[in-house]
Amino acid sequence: MNEKSDAIVVGGGPCGSFSALTMARKGMDVTVCEEHKEIGIPAHCAGHLSLSGLRRLGLQLPSRIIQNKLKGVVFWSPRGNHLSVGFNAPVTCVVDRELLDKYLYNLALRAGVQFLLGSKVESLLVESSYVTGVEIKSGNTKQTLRSGVVVDAEGCPSRLLRQMGMQATNRTMTVNAVLAEVEEVNELDMDTVEVYLGRRYAPGFFAWIIPTKEDTAKIGLATTVGNPQKYLQRFIQKHPVASKKLWRSKIVHQTFHPISLGGAIPRTYANGLLVVGDVASQVKATTGGGVIFGLLCSRIAGRVAYEASQRDDYSESTLSRYESMWKREIGLDLTVMLHLRRLLNQLSDSEIDRIIDFGVRLATRNILRQAGDLDFQGRSLMRMMLHPSILIPVTYFVASAFLSSLRR
Repeated sequence: MNEKSDAIVVGGGPCGSFSALTMARKGMDVTVCEEHKEIGIPAHCAGHLSLSGLRRLGLQLPSRIIQNKLKGVVFWSPRGNHLSVGFNAPVTCVVDRELLDKYLYNLALRAGVQFLLGSKVESLLVESSYVTGVEIKSGNTKQTLRSGVVVDAEGCPSRLLRQMGMQATNRTMTVNAVLAEVEEVNELDMDTVEVYLGRRYAPGFFAWIIPTKEDTAKIGLATTVGNPQKYLQRFIQKHPVASKKLWRSKIVHQTFHPISLGGAIPRTYANGLLVVGDVASQVKATTGGGVIFGLLCSRIAGRVAYEASQRDDYSESTLSRYESMWKREIGLDLTVMLHLRRLLNQLSDSEIDRIIDFGVRLATRNILRQAGDLDFQGRSLMRMMLHPSILIPVTYFVASAFLSSLRR
């Protein structure tokens, strides 16, 4: 075990492995500390990724990782009306998250990254206001590891950020999610993701059905209140549309995890420290998706860490380049999506019903097909606003949310 590395990464999920891979390919000596004994377990999301996002990252995933490719989405309103958006070719895929994590882990291993599995980072080492390493615990053994830079990819809990006195994820906009893999699902459209809106089944967010293969799907929801497992059972048993598909389904696996929808944390760097992925809340507030954006930021973090190592300068002034770069890449989109989430949270079920009905009548589906990148929703929204016919439903949507906020 190397007790001194060029870089230490906290967390062996996709963001941790990808930042480590980026640094190792540039010749850095990198150690990853992962608290679990096996990579990819437990899974923390449904693994619904955009194909354009994977291409942007230069990732060509093996076919064994991809469970399905999807051409569209259908949004179900609380009253049971729907808005369908379809494309001529697949635009997203659903992946086996355990296999994806292991794939990135193996790429990093082959690049020379050292992984310490079953090693929990207890705290950061801080000397003269610089992060200089970590304290880890493996079984009953504690050890100190030192490095030039630490990349924090620990995920949503933000323990290490709080130790540094840095602002962590916004807990008031964190939802609790449940994800289940189910078999024996009826009437699955294998090309389409289904999104179910409504406070009765997923207050503060939405529920979903993502087909993976014949009669099999990933289902789930997130909620701001109550027990997500109870809401999932209600969704399966009582939702007027979803229950017809799920009434005889069997849950074969189930996991729980928080999702931060509060926008990126105010500061993602310090002396000797870079913060990436869910712990930085680099997550789409509209959908809760964080893999593509997290990987984009992880690649930037790896490149900035390498530049710092070449200069032997891990100061804030050097590492701040990371934040400037990732904000240039995704900052606008994160900001727009955060405002959209806040507007959505103000709407009542009846208002959502009316907006979906209005959108269908105005042929919004055709405009949505032309919107562009599914990850970069801020830029896509701006392109959509160039269509005069979209101004009416958008204005109605914003006005409805504003009036709702005044009533509360």
